[in-house]
Amino acid sequence: MIQNASRVMVLVILVWHFYLYAGTLGSSDNLDKVYRNESHCLVGSEIRGEQDNPISCYCRDAIMDARYVYENYLHAGKDRNLNGAYLRLCDYALQMCGEQYDVLKATQKKDWQWNGPQVTREYPPERKIDQIQPDSEGFRTVLYMVHLTYRDQRGHVTKVENFTTMERLPPNLKE
Repeated sequence: MIQNASRVMVLVILVWHFYLYAGTLGSSDNLDKVYRNESHCLVGSEIRGEQDNPISCYCRDAIMDARYVYENYLHAGKDRNLNGAYLRLCDYALQMCGEQYDVLKATQKKDWQWNGPQVTREYPPERKIDQIQPDSEGFRTVLYMVHLTYRDQRGHVTKVENFTTMERLPPNLKE
């Protein structure tokens, strides 16, 4: 039964992504903006430990997948047989976000919005990156600053965090 639910979940996600990128979903522009926007979540190289899971892009994306199935199939009454797939997506979101995250609220509340901090990335100038010697595989390891700006409901800054991380840039494609 769990295998069937997992298969259905994978099928739903694949079909959804197909229609999303084919531009046939009514809300595809909105969902596309959510998935492409990394200004309010941390990507892999920026996650410093489990405390960052709730503000990671992995968490946000897992919640959005579960929200999609809940809103478009379960809540809308189109296909109540996707309960297992929805629960599996919620379980995955819990793994990505951490045990303390209220995944059910995030996936079922009608007016829920992602509330991650504003993430600003500060890379060195291109000329400095060009001066970094590539490793044996041609990658350049670039250090950059990440600024996390947390705001309250009114938009006032409540906390700012700054830290340095690194990214491996692929070989220069200009050459």
